[in-house]
Amino acid sequence: MDSLWKKYRNFSIWTKLMIGFLAVLIPIASMLVIVLYTYSSNIISQKTLEQTSETVEQFSNSLDNYMTLMINKMEIMADSPVIQEELNAEEDEVNVVSDSFYARSKQIRRIMIQQYSSVTMNDMELYGMNGASYYFSVWSQKREIENEDELFRKADEARGRWVLVNDETGDTLQIIKLIKDLQTYTPMGYVRIGLKRDYINKMTGNISFGSDGSITILDEQDKIISGEIDDILCDYMEQETSPKGNFLYGEGKDKYTAVYVHSNITGWDTVGLIPMEYLSRDLAGIRGVSIVLILLAICIGIMVSMSIARGLVSPIEDTADALEHFAKGDFDVRLSEDRTDEIGKMNVVFNKAIRDIRELMQKVTQAEILEKEMEFKTLQSQMNPHFLYNTLDAINWMAFKQKQTEICNLISAISNLMRISISNKQSLIPLEQELGYVKDYLYIQSIRYKDRLETVYDIDAALLGQVIPKLIIQPIVENAIVHGIEKSYDKNTLYISAIRMGGNIDIIVKDTGVGMPEEKVKELLKEPETVKSSSASHTNLGIYAVHKRLQFLYGEDYGLSVQSEMGEGTTVVIHIPYMEDPQKVYEKYNGLLGKRQ
Repeated sequence: MDSLWKKYRNFSIWTKLMIGFLAVLIPIASMLVIVLYTYSSNIISQKTLEQTSETVEQFSNSLDNYMTLMINKMEIMADSPVIQEELNAEEDEVNVVSDSFYARSKQIRRIMIQQYSSVTMNDMELYGMNGASYYFSVWSQKREIENEDELFRKADEARGRWVLVNDETGDTLQIIKLIKDLQTYTPMGYVRIGLKRDYINKMTGNISFGSDGSITILDEQDKIISGEIDDILCDYMEQETSPKGNFLYGEGKDKYTAVYVHSNITGWDTVGLIPMEYLSRDLAGIRGVSIVLILLAICIGIMVSMSIARGLVSPIEDTADALEHFAKGDFDVRLSEDRTDEIGKMNVVFNKAIRDIRELMQKVTQAEILEKEMEFKTLQSQMNPHFLYNTLDAINWMAFKQKQTEICNLISAISNLMRISISNKQSLIPLEQELGYVKDYLYIQSIRYKDRLETVYDIDAALLGQVIPKLIIQPIVENAIVHGIEKSYDKNTLYISAIRMGGNIDIIVKDTGVGMPEEKVKELLKEPETVKSSSASHTNLGIYAVHKRLQFLYGEDYGLSVQSEMGEGTTVVIHIPYMEDPQKVYEKYNGLLGKRQ
């Protein structure tokens, strides 16, 4: 025992899990399958018995319909005015043979022909107490009926109700009915129909309950109408008093379930004998399914055990793979933090370290952007604004003396643009002020392009006080003119709109210029190669700088989006958050720059 325990301890974790799992799974699976088999077999046996009972009941109903049809034929003949007249006539006025179409004998023959069926009947006969006698059959001559007087006696006892006379041996079942005068209700004669026993046998032959199953029909005296029956089954049936039911029947290996239905119309009992093998024929399939389920449960248990073992090993492999990706410069790699065990804690620490390193690198990148912005501001500070303003004022005064109003307006616009571009006092300005600079810039361009440029504004007045970073619209407008409108020789329109979208603001700059290919659109918001050198071109540097400034201030969810199609123009959307309190924007911006309030 100790040696086995030592061997077990030296097994791998994988093997231990497999042994433990199967030791628990196999007994439980076997027990569940046995219970399921027992429960299913009971249900299937019950359902099969119910279906068999329905079959027997349906057959009994079919038999009732058949007998009702035969009885209706007798009623039609008994109530026929022609037959009533014939049975009420004097003895010398009956059985008169005539060639006249309307003769009573001819009419009675036609009625009997209409009611006769060679499929279900052997013969049909009409008896009159006044000596009238009519017979119809496919036989060449009338067959003798044994105990014919017994038929009449039973018909008299029934007093007008149909009566079945069953001798159990012949091929004919006799049903007879006493005919009464419809006016006085006095007996006048009898109508008899000889039913084919073979037809009923064929009806029962269409019902199958396995190779040993059968249908037996018993009349009111428990005599056999169709099928076979022994004394034991008769004894059982004499004890049954319900309109329908079932009971076990048989001896030794031959076990049956007897299902019976009593007809209120004919008084007959329809008995179906169903072998027990027939009732349990589907259980063999369930036994096979049960074995398959046990094997399937074992296979599933093995797979689950393998999955659990894999669940213990795979986190270590995932950590090794993540470290390898991180070593190659992939800072987006993450480990699952769903677990709360030691592996889960290790994953949390690993993910935190990766996030900290990524944030540090982002800060370094943002510092580089700020450094370039400071270099630009330093260049601005090196210029002498007073000298430029004084020079522009002198030019403006000379133009004014020459009454060149257009030149005066142009110089004023240029002066305003220079003042905002070299001013370091305000990094954030209201949207209304930014639009003012845009309008000054567009005024200068309108002098250049004249009728080729038209500007349409659609600004939500409620947004004019919104504080935004300085010079984020003007570079977009400049790019639209330089790359979209300047290359077009048709009249073009520039649409500038500002709308609020829930908690955000969309500032849209759309032109109807030449547009650009999809490849160029994809490159606009990527870092251009010129940023890495000292010579900045007039390509996408302005748009890229605006995009990065907005993401630096508001986060990765904000910035620019560009849509363009060749020959259709370009649309640039500036997406920023809506902030009712301008002071919050100043605080966030100054905090990012490390400035004190």
